[in-house]
Amino acid sequence: MGSSFSRKSSSSASKTPKPTYRRASAAGKGQASARSASSASPKTPRPRTAPAKVASRPAAKPRAMAKAAPAAKAAPGVKAAPKPLKPVGEKAVAGIKGAGKVVAKPIAKSSLKQAAPAVKIPASKLPKTASPKTGVVAGPKKAVSAAMASAASAVGGVAGRIPRPKINPGKALIVIGVVFALFLAGFILANSPLFAATDIQVKGSDHVEVETARALIEVPEGTTMFNVDEKAIYDSLKAIPWVKGVDVKREWPHTLVVTPVERKMRAIAFITADEVAWAIGEDGTWIAPLSLVVAVDAEGNEVALNDDGSVPEGAAQLPAFEAALRIAQDSGSLLLTDVPSDISPKGGEPVNAKVVLAGLDYANGFSDEFVAQIKDISVASVEAISANLVSGVEVSLGKPQNIVEKERVVTKLLAEHQGVTYINVREPGAYTFRSTPL
Repeated sequence: MGSSFSRKSSSSASKTPKPTYRRASAAGKGQASARSASSASPKTPRPRTAPAKVASRPAAKPRAMAKAAPAAKAAPGVKAAPKPLKPVGEKAVAGIKGAGKVVAKPIAKSSLKQAAPAVKIPASKLPKTASPKTGVVAGPKKAVSAAMASAASAVGGVAGRIPRPKINPGKALIVIGVVFALFLAGFILANSPLFAATDIQVKGSDHVEVETARALIEVPEGTTMFNVDEKAIYDSLKAIPWVKGVDVKREWPHTLVVTPVERKMRAIAFITADEVAWAIGEDGTWIAPLSLVVAVDAEGNEVALNDDGSVPEGAAQLPAFEAALRIAQDSGSLLLTDVPSDISPKGGEPVNAKVVLAGLDYANGFSDEFVAQIKDISVASVEAISANLVSGVEVSLGKPQNIVEKERVVTKLLAEHQGVTYINVREPGAYTFRSTPL
C-alpha cells in the first residue's frame, strides 16, 4: 500500500517563507520596508505595533543619518517589525543583511535652521547688555536702564548693610529743648531795649549832602543793634541816583552810623546842543547832570565857589565844554563828545544808546593810566569812534573790540616813535600811523 504526496505543496508547508529585504537609507525607508514585508504575506495578519519613537538630539550638531539594524528572525508566518534606526551622523549606513553599504546624504542647512531648537546662553557668559534670563542682547536704552537698575540695586545693598544709629528718645528731646532755648534767648536779646539803636548818625558823600540823606532815612522805633534793616535804609536812599548802596556801622551799645555808597562815575556824556554834561556810572546807569560852573584863577587853577554857588571875585568861569573836560580829568572819567542830540538821559535809568554804551566800553576797558592820557572820545557813530589824546595825537579806535590790544599798540608806538600825529588801530594786528619829522 503506497502513499503519495505532492512535492510542491509539501515543500511549501515544510519550509518557513523567507522575509523580503529592501535597502534602507533612512528611518522612513526602514518603515516602508516593513510595510512591504507585511503586504507580502496576505494570509497571515500582522500584529499592529506602535511606531517606534525616535529620540531627538540637540541641534548643536547636524542631525545624524540612521543606521539600519539587521532584522530579527520572525516566528513562522509572522513578519517582525524592523528596529528603530540609530543616528550615526554623516557616516555610511549599514544596510540590512546582505544589502551592502549606502552613503548618507548631508542634511540641508535650511532644515537645520528649522529643526534647531533655541539655545540659551549661560548667564555667566552673557555680554554686559544681555538679559540673563533670555540671553538676548538689549538695545542701548535697555542697556542703560539695566545698568541703572543694577547700580541702584548695588547702592541699596550697601545702604542696607550700613548700621543705623540708635536714637535715644530722651536725649533727642533734650537736644531739641536746648536748641529751642537758644533760639528763644537770641530772639529776646535781639529785641531787648538794652541794645536799642537810639543814636542814628548820617554822613554825606561827594554828591549826597548830609541834610538830604538825613531827611530820607527812616529808622523805625524798636530797632536794636541786632535787628537793623539795612535794606530798608537803602530803599529810602535809592531815590538819589548817585546812591548804589549803604554802609551801616555799629558803635556799641546804641549808635548806628549810616553812610551812602555812591556809584563810581566812569564817563561823562557832553550833549553839545544843550551844553549839558551827564554823569554815567560804570554799571551803565545814567546818574545825574553835572554842574558846569567851574571857576579858575588867572593861572588856570580851579578855585572854590562861594557858599551860594557863585564865582568868587577875581576868578573866571570856564566855558561849558572846558568845565566838563576839567571835571572828567579830576574824576578819572572819560569825556564823551559828539553825543547825538536825540538822546534823552534820565537819572537812575540804564543807558540804552549804542554809541554811548560803546564809549563806556572803552572807558571800562582802558587802564586808569591810559585814561589819564585821553582828552575826550568822539562817539558820533559806533564804527567811527576816535580818541583825542592830551598830547594832540588822534587815535582811530573803531568798534569796542580788542580794547586791551589797542591800548598796547598805541602805547608802544608813542614810546618808540617821535612826532606821531595819527594812529589807526581799528585792526590792532594791522595798525597804521603817521608822524612828522622833528
